[in-house]
Amino acid sequence: MKCLSVLFDEECALCRECRAWLMRQPAFVPLRFIPLQSPDVARLFSGIDNFKPEEQLIVVSDDGSVYRGASAWVMCLWALQDYRALAIRLANPLLLPLARTVCQMISRNRSLISRWLIRCNPEEAARVLCQHDHCESC
Repeated sequence: MKCLSVLFDEECALCRECRAWLMRQPAFVPLRFIPLQSPDVARLFSGIDNFKPEEQLIVVSDDGSVYRGASAWVMCLWALQDYRALAIRLANPLLLPLARTVCQMISRNRSLISRWLIRCNPEEAARVLCQHDHCESC
C-alpha cells in the first residue's frame, strides 16, 4: 500500500480539525485528503456514493479497497508512525466493536460537535452530547 485517500466533508469543522491533526502526524503511508464536495470524487471513486460518504468517514487504498466508519479510522491510524500499534489493537475483533460504537456516536453528532468546535466550549459540548446519546457515565 503506497497511499490512502481520505474522503472528508470540507464544510464540517470536526472533519477539518481531524484532517489537520492527521496531516501533522508523521506517516508510514501518505494520506491524501479529498473533499466530498470536489467534482473529482465521482470520477476518482466510481460508485463511492453507495458507501454513504456523507454519513461516515471513507478511506480508499491505492489498490481500490474501501474502508468506512471505524475501519476507516483504524486505517488512518495504521498509516501513522505514532499510532500504528494502537490501530493494530483496535483492529482486534474484541476491540473493533468499541471503535465502531465511538465512531458511530461521533458520526451521528458531527454537526453538533462542529458547532461546539467553532464556539470552543468543550464542557457544553460534552454535556449536550451525553444528554443526546443518553450517556450514563456523564
